[in-house]
Amino acid sequence: MRRFLFLLLLLSLVLPLSAQTSLQFDRPFHVAGEVTWFTAYLAKPAPPKVRVVVYGADGKVTDYFFLKTDDQDRISGHFRFPYGATTSYFRFQLQALTAEDQLVSLGTFRHAVYADKRVEAQTGAATAGTGTMPAAGGLSVSTQNGQLTIAGLNGQAYSLSIVNDDVVPENFSSHLQVATGSATHQWKDTLFYSGTVSDTVGQPIQTNLLPFFDPATYRLFFTKADAAGAFQLELAGFEDVKTIQGHDLNSNDIKVRLTLPELAPLTERPAITDAVVNYIDLSRRRKKIYQLFATVETPLEFSVAEQKRRVLDPNRDFDVQDYKAFPDMYTFFKEVAGELRIRIRKGEYISRLYNAPNQRFFGDTPLFIVDGKLTRNSNYINKMSPAEVEYLSFFYDNGELRRDFPALGNNGVVQIETVRPPANFPAADAEDILTIRGLQPAASFQPRQAEGNVPAVSPLLLWQVGAGGEDSVTLPLPTTDDYGNYRIVVVARDAQGGVRAASSRFEVAVR
Repeated sequence: MRRFLFLLLLLSLVLPLSAQTSLQFDRPFHVAGEVTWFTAYLAKPAPPKVRVVVYGADGKVTDYFFLKTDDQDRISGHFRFPYGATTSYFRFQLQALTAEDQLVSLGTFRHAVYADKRVEAQTGAATAGTGTMPAAGGLSVSTQNGQLTIAGLNGQAYSLSIVNDDVVPENFSSHLQVATGSATHQWKDTLFYSGTVSDTVGQPIQTNLLPFFDPATYRLFFTKADAAGAFQLELAGFEDVKTIQGHDLNSNDIKVRLTLPELAPLTERPAITDAVVNYIDLSRRRKKIYQLFATVETPLEFSVAEQKRRVLDPNRDFDVQDYKAFPDMYTFFKEVAGELRIRIRKGEYISRLYNAPNQRFFGDTPLFIVDGKLTRNSNYINKMSPAEVEYLSFFYDNGELRRDFPALGNNGVVQIETVRPPANFPAADAEDILTIRGLQPAASFQPRQAEGNVPAVSPLLLWQVGAGGEDSVTLPLPTTDDYGNYRIVVVARDAQGGVRAASSRFEVAVR
């Protein structure tokens, strides 16, 4: 018997464990152009960073962004549905990267979105039911004298939404969804991007060293590509969006592309009920009201943490505007900046940077960095007008090149800053500049208050994500110009790592 129990214990340590992720949307459905707020309660141990990929009904990626997991193993974010969205189900898939470089899904959640067009209810379309609500487990919510009280939190984090019950039909199974994701893993604390690299005819390139340059920080990052040309790039956290550029070590013309996994298309469409028709009509009316006040129903206000560019110390630099009368940069290099020797062969410019410490010229074309973009196109550089170049610097010290521009700076580096971004940057290099998304900048729901000149009318009265540590929380109820019945839904952790939920209603009377 003891031996049998020991084997069971051993198997429990070796076999993967199922993991559940619970995601709460602020309301059961949205109309095109509206913002959804959401919170996901992740299974422990939760990954430090999660990629949220939003898919359209066709299974293709609509958008993606990263969210940082808080100390309650939870992520919170928002997403504005496209204004031109058709009536369909959008899907939110939560993805993370394991310590073994395996991309896994933590769960896929679908959400109904309706086109911003007048429609008629479908014959026989029934109003959605309430679904199954998780047990409260001692959690409760109540309102009194303009205050909202959440009790029985037991120190756990929570999220709550207050929606107009007369406008948004209750459907708890759409409001809160639970998905069984991958087994438990050890996770990487990084942002991650997959892609492919190929040559000019589309043949995959395999390499153990594929460089990427980040113009925001002036740093190089490296990855490798397999026989199929597939690579995975990992970056430290940054907010919002930025560009990076892939570049070949041997100055070959390469094609770098980002890839994201797609899902199977969905043929099912959300039902159009009488309640949905009413919601869409009211949504259109609200947009007209806010249009009169030159604002939007859900403003998204956030600040993006600026990335600091690495400070470099060039070996020599020039204020090129002092020489803007020269006809081209070729003349400037000949007359002023002679460390860059230029020869013309068969109509092509050949550039070599002088290695002053070794008293010799490098053997090949230097790396040119023009406004943070990489190229080795000497023709482009030499034909530039000095009038459009503000600053130029040379980097040719071997030790500094290895430290600041590893692998790509073996033949020296020429940095150029222009007066305004040039429009004719070499296409072969420009097509390897990729726009990537990082951590979603933090934003909080700002309820419209029934005061001032702008009316407060919205189906979502409040969305709030609360930290843990308290047994009960009391909040002021936001005021509104929209009278009627309102529904409160609160979700919080339970002792086993799952979720509990509690719901309550209150009325806003006509004033």
